[in-house]
Amino acid sequence: MSDVIDDRRIEERAAQHGLTSRVECAQAIRSLLDNFSCSMADDAQLDEAAARIRMVSELLAGQPSRPAHVRFIEGMLTGLGELSELGPFTGRLHPLPPPFKLVLNGDRAEAYATYSHPHQGPPGLLQGGFIAATFDELLGIVQAGVLRMTVDLQIAYRAPTPLYKELRYTTWLDRIDGRKAYAKGTLHDGDRLCAEASGVFVEPRQRPF
Repeated sequence: MSDVIDDRRIEERAAQHGLTSRVECAQAIRSLLDNFSCSMADDAQLDEAAARIRMVSELLAGQPSRPAHVRFIEGMLTGLGELSELGPFTGRLHPLPPPFKLVLNGDRAEAYATYSHPHQGPPGLLQGGFIAATFDELLGIVQAGVLRMTVDLQIAYRAPTPLYKELRYTTWLDRIDGRKAYAKGTLHDGDRLCAEASGVFVEPRQRPF
């Protein structure tokens, strides 16, 4: 049975775990990055914006902190638990990536997202590093919660990947051989194949965290 993690599910779990304000704050930062990346504001407006941003940064800096705190609590929104595979390139609490819709079905997953201005490489196209990093996280999410480290990641870019269009990642667990897991994935723009990925992941002998 598939588990669909979309905006509605995120809102429900955020309310359940007291994370609504954090989700909204992450979205506000995401909007800031989106607007800044294409803004042609003049120096006076940029100076005012910088002053306001510094005020917000100082507000947060004055609060209790925990290294990598967002990574530890991201799994509350997805139900994947502490140290969820979702991170800086797919996690909803990380402000860099666009919001992802996830459909989890055992050892297979589909993820849908639309990239924008902050993710641009060539004009109008997604920067390839985001594709590789996203695959790294999504190839991990199909490994049934077993903590494994990436030891090899191969990406084949098949076609330019556009911004401003919903893209579909599909990843699946290919096989397990002892401590090693082999996973594969594809990225599509509609019916067009944009990239393929394959990775090898190894379960550490001792938990590194």
